[in-house]
Amino acid sequence: MTEMLPSLKALRAFEAAARHLNASRAAEELAVTQPAVTQQVKALEAFLGTRLLRRQGQGLTLTPTGRAFAERLHGAFAEITAATAEVLRRERGGGPLTVSMLPTLAQRWLIPRLGSFQEAHPEIEVRFSATARVVDLRREDVDLAIRFGDGAWPGCESTFLMANDVLPVLSPKLLESQHIKSVEDLARHTWLQVDAEPRDTDWRDWLAAAGVEGMEPQGRVAFESSSQALAAATAGLGVALAQRPFVIDDVAAGRLVVPLDEVLTSEQAYYMVTAQERAGGHRVSAFREWLLGEATHAHPNLSDFTTVSRSNR
Repeated sequence: MTEMLPSLKALRAFEAAARHLNASRAAEELAVTQPAVTQQVKALEAFLGTRLLRRQGQGLTLTPTGRAFAERLHGAFAEITAATAEVLRRERGGGPLTVSMLPTLAQRWLIPRLGSFQEAHPEIEVRFSATARVVDLRREDVDLAIRFGDGAWPGCESTFLMANDVLPVLSPKLLESQHIKSVEDLARHTWLQVDAEPRDTDWRDWLAAAGVEGMEPQGRVAFESSSQALAAATAGLGVALAQRPFVIDDVAAGRLVVPLDEVLTSEQAYYMVTAQERAGGHRVSAFREWLLGEATHAHPNLSDFTTVSRSNR
């Protein structure tokens, strides 16, 4: 019977690539390299004797067979995850508190603050699932998620965490060498932008909100994630548009500076989301209260900007 089954690694690689339609993002989720994902998918296609994915521009597209197979696999992995979570909860008396969020939010905002939660609740073990995938909170082993959206997710309870202000940032050395006194001065800089990570706004929207249209930069550099773009900004490679939570610590430490007062906000924001049946649990409540406390602690360096527009995208 086992001879009729492909390897689990190949199945996981294909299911992740099919969800993201991007081999690099699938590799990030699985903590492997992009060539490893590609190799596993090719091995699965060889085993099945048919193509499942095709390259399309910078991403991937599913063949009809691949689409049908991916739908079945997604349900199967969700069932496996739910069954495993049930056993772990029964055998470990609750297990760790599992929290899901975007990788950049975990890296640049939450993890630097986690020490205070551990000090307050050393009895609660926290496990992070940093992924761009919207997890199924009712079926998967995830207790709480920090999601970006409008706060409405069926079967879940959501609590507002923080707004999604977007503002330009750059390194102090770059600002010193190329002063920015108005929005128009940005045309003399390289703009750093994100192509792959889910986001609410881009340079065009921010400029329109600031009352400037048709302006082009000296150059552009695109990255797959906000984390990469902000690392480039810190290194002095250009000006990046940043979500406020991602740069609070960098601005406070002087690694990045905000050259202009213009800030773009959105109707969408970050929310803490839990399945209704888990919302009242002690561990979830403790972590949620801690998150609210951290989110309401606004740093003065970023608290006095003027909102110039609201976007309903």
